[in-house]
Amino acid sequence: MLAAFTAGLLVGALILQAVLLFSGLALVDQEALKSQEKELAELRYENDELFDELFSPEIAAQYLQQHGELPYDEEADAREVVAVARAAAIKEQKYLMVTFGANWCMDCRTLSKNLNGEEVSAYTNDRFNFVNVDVGKFDRNKDVADVLGVSLQRGIPVAIFFTPDGEVIGTTNDGQLEPARRYTSKQILKFIRDIAERSLILAPDAIE
Repeated sequence: MLAAFTAGLLVGALILQAVLLFSGLALVDQEALKSQEKELAELRYENDELFDELFSPEIAAQYLQQHGELPYDEEADAREVVAVARAAAIKEQKYLMVTFGANWCMDCRTLSKNLNGEEVSAYTNDRFNFVNVDVGKFDRNKDVADVLGVSLQRGIPVAIFFTPDGEVIGTTNDGQLEPARRYTSKQILKFIRDIAERSLILAPDAIE
């Protein structure tokens, strides 16, 4: 009786293994699973710490002290702001850059700082208008982004560019600007020049 029971267990195990292999699955090493769960928990903890740091009032206060106003107006009517900016750019015959981002985003603030810096401004003052749209914690003004064909899937900042005649040149939906804190003002200047002079939207660190 015991032998038959043991044999049944073995047959059952073999059948289970065969089914798992046939379906493309494999038995999971419990130790490996526990290790992965531990790593995931650590990553979540680090992510929560980073999230809290980015949204902290101290960070915003430091930026205000160093650079004046925060670049993204959380109270603005984004749809109206964009419409007015597009009309003004056409009237003034300037290129328009509409950037979607947030004040908690270090890359967004760095991009804004470089765009408003002396080196870039010397080129853009007579050629470009800029407007920012706040996305909050990715829960604000998504409808405005969708209408313009701007995707937040690859992170922020993300921008769309228009010609002086109001035609769309393109977007940075592929994440060209997302790591903006890595870019120097010279790289941002090259990025802007490529758009105005060649209608190319390249990552600022791209070489072509």
